[in-house]
Amino acid sequence: MDKSMLSGKEGKIRILGFLLLVDFIVTMVILFTDKNLQNDFGIYHGSGYFLHWYGLLVTGILDIVGAIILFVKPQKLFLIFGTIWSLFMIGFTFGDIFLYSEVGLSNANQFATYLFGLSKYPGAESYYPGLYDLLVAIYIIAFGYALILLFKMKKE
Repeated sequence: MDKSMLSGKEGKIRILGFLLLVDFIVTMVILFTDKNLQNDFGIYHGSGYFLHWYGLLVTGILDIVGAIILFVKPQKLFLIFGTIWSLFMIGFTFGDIFLYSEVGLSNANQFATYLFGLSKYPGAESYYPGLYDLLVAIYIIAFGYALILLFKMKKE
């Protein structure tokens, strides 16, 4: 990669695109490795995916679209959209905890433990603990980075 792609104001905006690209990659790893997500948390053992799987797929697609836009057109308007998107995804990810009953769990704490625990949730099928933590951590970093960049650009 040409170093000039990451220099100046446009280069700094592209870094947000890189963070969204990393979120896309983490999302794809979750989609392809989390068997609980693929079979509706053990409720269904046929072929097909379910609401949480498709929701994550859509957010992953929007991550990669945002990343591409930020790489190709590193403008303040798209930086603002990326900032809002990152904040939305932080809330969306934590808000998902309250859908615990849709996956057959008794309370929000159980689902939070599954999503954000660093060890495998008891009785869960194959998945890699910590990936949801990583996903939301990158969104938090992206949001913080973009917000700081917006404030710096405002002063210029």
